[in-house]
Amino acid sequence: MAETKDNHRIVIYGAGAVGGVIGGLLALSCTPVLLIGRPGNVEVILKHGLRIVTPEGTHTIRVAAVTTPNQIRPDDVVFLCVKSQDTEEAMHAMHTIVKDVPIFCFQNGVRNEEIVSKYYPRVYGVLVIGGGVFTQNGEVTSRGEPPGRFMIGHYPEGTDELCESIATKLRNAGYEIVVTPEIMPYKWGKLLSNLNNAVGAITNASGEDTSRIILAVQNEGKEILAQAGVRWIRTTEPPVRRPTGIAQTGEGEFATPLGSTWQSLVRRQGTVETKYLNGEIVRIAENLGKRAPINEALLHITEEMAANHELPGKYTPAQLIKILKLA
Repeated sequence: MAETKDNHRIVIYGAGAVGGVIGGLLALSCTPVLLIGRPGNVEVILKHGLRIVTPEGTHTIRVAAVTTPNQIRPDDVVFLCVKSQDTEEAMHAMHTIVKDVPIFCFQNGVRNEEIVSKYYPRVYGVLVIGGGVFTQNGEVTSRGEPPGRFMIGHYPEGTDELCESIATKLRNAGYEIVVTPEIMPYKWGKLLSNLNNAVGAITNASGEDTSRIILAVQNEGKEILAQAGVRWIRTTEPPVRRPTGIAQTGEGEFATPLGSTWQSLVRRQGTVETKYLNGEIVRIAENLGKRAPINEALLHITEEMAANHELPGKYTPAQLIKILKLA
């Protein structure tokens, strides 16, 4: 029997914090799922199952998982959840397997959809509010209830039947979904909030301690976008309700997750996505013949930390304020 558009298999390309939680919750809601992840993560998932921790409890799910895109079929729908720095490589590898498959970019930044559209004609943007935590293989944590809010739209604009079908699947998995015909202005708005990720990663701090830095980096970003004529729409992060009684992200000084860049440093991956966040502001400023010195400095520091496999907390907020000349 041929598949209808409502029973596509969902391929999660990038089974990390966001992808792992989405894949796990979709599987719990009886949607067919295939995870694609790094070898160490896949090995644990195949041996022990995917452990997903939520505010309501912990589930261990048996789910198909592989390390390459070789099993993707033309009738699948791909949720691209890799970090932005890995998008080009992922698309190149996938295009050798399947030439036309719809791809939904569950990613920070605003360049992924553009990159994917060089390889595939059916591209969708997704704004992710409320993600997950992934610091050890085989386990992900959903930090809120509901697990997150997504905005979905066709790239570069518009909506279609597949958007609505995917929205239904995600609602069945517990997510709040908005389908919008103008996804990219919302993703530009999210980019501005993601400029903060570097601050938490560098200082291993949040709240009042970093408020001066965050205000400065966001104001610089807003000014550059205004000068470039980029339209953005503000997005609001929902309050996070954390699971209680369970050690989620390690112990001691690294027990509180401070964003996706922070998680990359904790896992010592060697790369971070700052180039596609703060680096986007730097790139636009350069195109205008200007500079964005605060974002430029945060980009340099986080990339150096990643290359040297340094953990979060290289500088205190006070030290970073001096480095950025905000004192």
